[in-house]
Amino acid sequence: MNFSRILVYYNDQKPLNASLAQEVAAWLSAQKVVAHISTSFENLAQNDLLVCMGGDGAMLRCAREAAALQVPILGINCGTLGFLAACEKEDFKQVLTDILKGNFLLCERMMLSVSVHSPDGEKNFCALNDCVLRADKPRALTVQADFNARRLPPYFGDGVLVSTPTGSTAYALAAGGPIVAPGVEGLLVTPICAHTLTQRPLLLPADGTLILRPILKTPLDGACLSLDGQNNLSLAPDSTMKITRAAKNARFLMTPERDYFTMLNRKLNWGCR
Repeated sequence: MNFSRILVYYNDQKPLNASLAQEVAAWLSAQKVVAHISTSFENLAQNDLLVCMGGDGAMLRCAREAAALQVPILGINCGTLGFLAACEKEDFKQVLTDILKGNFLLCERMMLSVSVHSPDGEKNFCALNDCVLRADKPRALTVQADFNARRLPPYFGDGVLVSTPTGSTAYALAAGGPIVAPGVEGLLVTPICAHTLTQRPLLLPADGTLILRPILKTPLDGACLSLDGQNNLSLAPDSTMKITRAAKNARFLMTPERDYFTMLNRKLNWGCR
């Protein structure tokens, strides 16, 4: 891969990252790389690499924008956890030096394609971590589920969470789901606070189609959908959600020493004694 044009992105709601973005862009320019700083993705298609200055929230936002263009992402953690990042902010010079020399791993992560069908029409979204269907009020919700045209037992509880393997270490983990390594492609369906002792997380084949429909008992009931915890919408009555694997993966650049299991241990204390 040749990285001659690089977009350095940071969230304009996080002004403290602006100075670091300028430092990264200046360092790249000194290496004879055309580097641009932006708080939007307007010119992303004209670049060979997207450098994300931020935490995991910024990485999720970058993944949704870059996947369709197949622009790889390098995350420099300026946030709290930084599970998806390639390095911490104090290490960016060494990591970028390695990247420009070709010393990196290209990691592909599957994404979700979510189509919302309602009497008002169809809306399409993508997500890297997950999509969550829940009631719009703090009460239990029944969700009807079908996978590959086969009816599943209904879910009754706070909602249903559908995640990718990448998202298995996010909300799904907090909801009691398993950790799924990124190379295991599948749709992880996790009930949220299910009102039963028998409903458990379910890992489905990635090439299938999952249909979810909230069952609303009265006109006062409502449901909402959240994608990556960042895109949220209220659902009209009689809405259904079709969830499949997205046509294109997110592409992350990682260093060889920052492997998945090391990050589980370092960031989430997996296996610590």
